[in-house]
Amino acid sequence: MAALTSRLKSLVSRKAKPSKAAKKTKRGKGDDNDAFEALLADADEDASADVLAARLGVPKRTGRGAGTAKAGPKARGKGDKPRRRLNLFAVAVALTVLVVAGTVAWLAATGEETAAARRKAATLPDIAVTLPEGGARPVEAPPAATGAADGAAAKAAAAHEPDPMDMAVKLAPSRNDDLLEKTRAGYLPRMPAKGPAPWQAYSRPFPQDDKRPRIALVMADLGWSPSALEKVLARMPAAVTLAFAASAPNLQKAVDQARGDGHEVLLQVPMEPQDFPRNDPGPGTLLTSLPDEKNVDRLETAMASATGYVGLTNLTGTKFLASHDSLQTVLRQVQRRGLIYVDSWPTPASQATRIATELGLPRAVSDVQVDRAPSDAGVAAQLAELERLAKLNGVAVGYAQPYPVTLEAIARWAVGLRDRGIVLAPVTAVVNRQADR
Repeated sequence: MAALTSRLKSLVSRKAKPSKAAKKTKRGKGDDNDAFEALLADADEDASADVLAARLGVPKRTGRGAGTAKAGPKARGKGDKPRRRLNLFAVAVALTVLVVAGTVAWLAATGEETAAARRKAATLPDIAVTLPEGGARPVEAPPAATGAADGAAAKAAAAHEPDPMDMAVKLAPSRNDDLLEKTRAGYLPRMPAKGPAPWQAYSRPFPQDDKRPRIALVMADLGWSPSALEKVLARMPAAVTLAFAASAPNLQKAVDQARGDGHEVLLQVPMEPQDFPRNDPGPGTLLTSLPDEKNVDRLETAMASATGYVGLTNLTGTKFLASHDSLQTVLRQVQRRGLIYVDSWPTPASQATRIATELGLPRAVSDVQVDRAPSDAGVAAQLAELERLAKLNGVAVGYAQPYPVTLEAIARWAVGLRDRGIVLAPVTAVVNRQADR
């Protein structure tokens, strides 16, 4: 009996289970989506719909039924973001490692070449420095050691270097057509479209970084006597500025001679003194009684008498320099022509520096008349005063005349200037360095 019961159960079980052929026939006749839906319905809650779809080879479910699965599209998307970030981080790390490894390999390959280039650069020969006169200065080896002896040697070498006042300087030619304008009065200085003004082009070079107090000396009233000019050129340092009367004969020859010796040149224009006409400076004198146009004509006639000067200065002028309107007209023309003005300051009433400052005209003014008392003691006292003013203010300007006693006193005085920490400078090196007065 028991055997019969077991046999019946086995038969029922076989009938309930379809054969493999029946399964194949049913899938072939039916729709794949229907089979997928049936299998999903019978699947265990923990089964994955994606795994079943992959096993059956049918598309994934879409539509309303898809939301019933626990692992729906949204759940899968949130789970994939950390995975994608992790993958991107891994790629970045890999790329960084590759770049570093490549750089290390390149440095290792070119290290010897770079070291060789550095060694070659360190052994390049020194380049000789060319001096203004065209000679080559030999390159000096650095000292092996420094000490008190070396310091003394350096000071001794510096003491033998040429001082600006002693240097032989070849100035530019006295005539530069680019700096001249042809007028009815003759050739007059003019400002160029570009480049230095006439006063700069004709000036004597001076190292502007020289920190020593500067003294400018103007030797005036020249041009009348060739022998007096010869004595001045023989006795005066080249840094002394020479002033020539505009009406002197053979003026251009004298100017060229002075500039050939390295001296800057000023042109002296006669101006009205207080006691005119009893004291008459000569033809072409600028007068307060004349209209501005006439004074400008006289000024242009004086300026056309020579070329190569850096600026103008007055010959007398105690009355004219105190007349604001007349003087302003004249100084405006000086500024227009690219020159400087140096006031010999024959009167405390002179307004030259104040007007020049208003016009933007480069100017200087005399502090001391060196030979006010033309004797050895008198000239020495005035030169000492120049030194005092230079140390006090940084610059000082002195006027002198070519008296024999003056020339000898200045020649002796100039020799010891360097030891006293003072430098003799051309007048263009002190423009605009003095206060108005």
